[in-house]
Amino acid sequence: MFLTLLPTKPRMESETRPPVDGFTVDVALKPSLKDQVPELVIAQATHDSKTGVTGVPNVSIKTHEVPTPPATQCNSFPLGTDDLTKAEPLMDKMKSDLKPCGTQTLSQADPLTDEVNNTLTNENAVSSSSAGFMDKVATPPAALNGCIEGIPASPATRLKRRLEDTKDLIVCPGVYDGLSARIALSVGCDAMYMTGAGTTASALGMADLGLATLSDMVRQADMIANLDYNGPPLIADMDTGYGGPITIASAVKHYIRANVAGFHIEDQVLTKRCGHLSGKKVVSIDVYLSRIRAAKAAKDKAHSDIVLIARTDANQQLGYDESIARLRAARALGADCGLLEGFKSKEQARQAVIDLAPWPLLLNIVENGHSPLITVDEAREMGFRIMIFSFAAIAPAYGAIKNAYEKLQKEGVTGNQGSGVTPVKLFEVCGLRDAMEIDTTAGGEDFKGGI
Repeated sequence: MFLTLLPTKPRMESETRPPVDGFTVDVALKPSLKDQVPELVIAQATHDSKTGVTGVPNVSIKTHEVPTPPATQCNSFPLGTDDLTKAEPLMDKMKSDLKPCGTQTLSQADPLTDEVNNTLTNENAVSSSSAGFMDKVATPPAALNGCIEGIPASPATRLKRRLEDTKDLIVCPGVYDGLSARIALSVGCDAMYMTGAGTTASALGMADLGLATLSDMVRQADMIANLDYNGPPLIADMDTGYGGPITIASAVKHYIRANVAGFHIEDQVLTKRCGHLSGKKVVSIDVYLSRIRAAKAAKDKAHSDIVLIARTDANQQLGYDESIARLRAARALGADCGLLEGFKSKEQARQAVIDLAPWPLLLNIVENGHSPLITVDEAREMGFRIMIFSFAAIAPAYGAIKNAYEKLQKEGVTGNQGSGVTPVKLFEVCGLRDAMEIDTTAGGEDFKGGI
């Protein structure tokens, strides 16, 4: 039902009542309500700003019928509904339908639900004194005439589903910049891991000694995760959270905004170092758990499915039992996954999966690091759920670049000639064809002559 108040000419009620603006009530009704229009009473006085006197307006009523459009396949709120209570089950139904799409997708519907509720209770509502003719009437927002179904699940939601609904081992090559991420995308990797060590080396030219800031990491993660917004989920290193609980909450919020699917946060001191260096020091379990609480609270406040991975580096300093105790405590606080860094043997890695089952565990493999090499097949058989190869890109990149530079120094050439890596090939890996398609589809002519 739609009510439109239209100004009419003022009239004189009596010598003692000054002229006030009258109104025409234009009522669009469902056919079943047409006969009830005479019962409508507008219980609203008007105020004449010129005279400062309040009076009763001249009210005339015009009616016309409007058909009620059929409900859409997602049961959006139909136009013409005249009863507030009819909206409530539809809102519940909409949320129920969206729940299988994941918390993050559901949160996208909340603003629409809020808009409907606010509209129904505040906007275009007219009170009636006609024995329950109507309590509230409003026009639903056009946004709900369509269907929210079909929105792709976020990378975070997809990663969370894989952990909860499958027994897959999710294998993530380490990436650290745009080119390494583009290469991972080009060969079909279905998940990626942004290494803190690689990012520090690439973006800062420094060793992994806790020097990368939150800004450094968010900038790199945002770029990598959004090369293909709906592409493979990106898990990113969050080090120690870069400060206390307030900073950690801010870090989680920034990672969510950057489209990161998961992150791990650890128990090293703020002046941390790579997990495969000696001399690591960890904070107390109380400080560690305060980090987990802060991260979990920030994630929940954002209604995000971002996967919280609790990491402990205590094995080197305090031993295996303390590491397991810390991870169990983190699990009790709601962490989605665990990471025990620096296994001393394959047997210890296998035992950790058993001791923490059925909680999913992440295995970090750093070739030539402090832990034994475990293959993908071995990790799958042990029961690990995520496997990251932190140095998968940066180590071979270092070797290849170093060899080319040394060859240039000695022989005057890099050795790339005849390799097949042409400028076009490299740029195609970096999205050249997509850029050309955008230009052509928009009617541009920049690539008419080819490349």
